[in-house]
Amino acid sequence: QASDELPSFVRESKFMTTSRMLRLFSEGCLPITAGKKIVYVDGGWDMFHAGHVAFLREAAALGDYLLVGVHNDAVVNRHRGSNFPIMNLNERVLSVLSCRFCNDVVIDPPWHLTREMIAALNISVVAHGTKSDANNDGGRDPYHVPKQMGIFCEVKSKLPLTIDVIVERIQRNHERISAKVERKMVGEREYYANRYGLGPEAVKA
Repeated sequence: QASDELPSFVRESKFMTTSRMLRLFSEGCLPITAGKKIVYVDGGWDMFHAGHVAFLREAAALGDYLLVGVHNDAVVNRHRGSNFPIMNLNERVLSVLSCRFCNDVVIDPPWHLTREMIAALNISVVAHGTKSDANNDGGRDPYHVPKQMGIFCEVKSKLPLTIDVIVERIQRNHERISAKVERKMVGEREYYANRYGLGPEAVKA
């Protein structure tokens, strides 16, 4: 398999996205008018959270119009690995569109920014946070071109929140709740065993 080929990973979902739903979520999107300073950011935006919102707020302040790229499932999985993304492309696009700091989205942009894309979208600033989800890119820099052009800006992330942190919290809570339920079940078995004179084997059941 060639190194530039994408794995056939698609995050399926029972959540159906219709054109009407896209229109409703896109109501806040504004047209680009002459003289606007366009800021571009990109990402997977998986499990859209407070850290994403804080970053988009900071990025939006760098210009007049914030354009947000949302990478497809295969691209995210290729660079993040494991079972990511948790949300599929449609769900992630709608999550980003619902953020008031986003003026429009680019669906399935190239992972490595090109001069052609920057020129076509009239991008003035390309921003990226100091805190982001781990990505395996084989040492290649997806922001090499904007850095060469002198339009790259690193935004200090104010919240140390990533998808890995969220997943870890969910797992910890799941383990805590499972242990709590198990203790409750043992207590109930002991209660009924003592009340009805059942043997020790009933408690262990």
